[in-house]
Amino acid sequence: MAFQWDRHFETGIAIVDSQHRGLVALINEAAPFLTGGGLPGRERLQALLERLGDYASSHFSCEEGVMRSSGLLPEYIGKHYADHRAFVEQLREFREQMDDELLATVGPSLLRFLSSWLTFHILDEDQRMARQIRLIDAGHGPESAFAESAKVARDDKARAALIAALMDLHAVVGERNKTLHATNEKLKASSRQLAQLNQELETRVAERTAELAATVAQMERTKGQLLQSEKMAAVGQLAAGVAHEINNPIGFVSSNLGSLRVHVRQLLALIAAFDELRQATPESDVRRQRIDTACAQADLEYLRQDIGDLIDESAQGLSRVKKIVENLKDFSHVDAAEWQSADINAGLESTINVAWNELKYKATVIRSYGHLPRVHCLPAQLNQVFLNLLVNAAQSIDVHGTITLSTGSGEGFVWIEISDTGRGMSEEVQRRIFEPFYTTKPVGQGTGLGLSISWEIIVEKHAGKIDVSSQLERGTRFRIELPLLGGQ
Repeated sequence: MAFQWDRHFETGIAIVDSQHRGLVALINEAAPFLTGGGLPGRERLQALLERLGDYASSHFSCEEGVMRSSGLLPEYIGKHYADHRAFVEQLREFREQMDDELLATVGPSLLRFLSSWLTFHILDEDQRMARQIRLIDAGHGPESAFAESAKVARDDKARAALIAALMDLHAVVGERNKTLHATNEKLKASSRQLAQLNQELETRVAERTAELAATVAQMERTKGQLLQSEKMAAVGQLAAGVAHEINNPIGFVSSNLGSLRVHVRQLLALIAAFDELRQATPESDVRRQRIDTACAQADLEYLRQDIGDLIDESAQGLSRVKKIVENLKDFSHVDAAEWQSADINAGLESTINVAWNELKYKATVIRSYGHLPRVHCLPAQLNQVFLNLLVNAAQSIDVHGTITLSTGSGEGFVWIEISDTGRGMSEEVQRRIFEPFYTTKPVGQGTGLGLSISWEIIVEKHAGKIDVSSQLERGTRFRIELPLLGGQ
């Protein structure tokens, strides 16, 4: 699969980015014969290594010149220089491996090395170099620019452990996107058919009695709600499928990370044993001197501490991904379509996480949950109500505001309040918001069914209450009351 140039590779330094693009093009050109199976061909490998050597000589000289002219710390330039020399040394080792016994392994190994260099050196060190240059241009000193640039890098430690799993997920999500696209096309066709049917019904309503007009209006409402329910069911099924597929790669990544932790612990124990032997060797011994030099270059004490921290942070990152998967499964409730006892607070939390991408840019979410008894309900349908109210709250906020979720209980019921600091509603709008097809959004941006379906779920199915209070430019509050025994 070819590498695609991405904006994340860009440093903002034109000549450096141009040379990086050249490396991407070279990798894409070489990838087919490096992974084509069998021997990749000595002459082609030699030619590729020569071109990589020319690239390294030109690019590294240019990059180091940019760093010196920008006034970066000499110590940091030295670290960058060492990384460049390591790249050149690795190319030399690949040249030395090109005998008959090792030739078959050189191609895939070289491709993995180039991919790793492209991904991690450019995304890490070169991006940090660019951040320092921008900070110096903005008036920072070299030391300050170096320190500030490190803060951004520390935020991404967990990401490396997830890269392999995310590559597997890319194909899965792609297939699910195709399914969602096909479902949306069917829904569009259904919408067009419904619009045509509505037109026919409007013509008939004009010719019929008031009783028939009420019947037709009920049909419109039912058909619209069925359409919305079908869409939510399709999205829920898709979310559950994606969650199931994600669990597989997460499972083996988590297992591998656990094995890695054990292996690292054993390796550290082995290093400690060798260290005792090193300490017992006279300092004048040439072997002792070589080992001391290697330990100093590797910064052994730092590695002993940092490698454990890296594994712990990677495990935390996997835990966050697992939590997202659990929330997707909880929200979809594929196995919970019947009435059952449910935790309302947990339902709110899973819905918040599913809608988080819609909420995080618009509002600070404040939770004020009370201790609630379990409620006999249809959890998936209540989650749909919560989702409608949360998305409406976010969309009512123009820049950035606050969304507050509160819960509590009374005699035989629980209550949920969702309030926002958005634009609010007039009294006239408040009187009509639960009517089917009524919406204040522009044409094409809302069906007007979300709150009418919410009213039906809360009032008709669960024998509860849903009320609204709002003030223009002050915000809106929805309050839901649910009996503990649901609609029984």
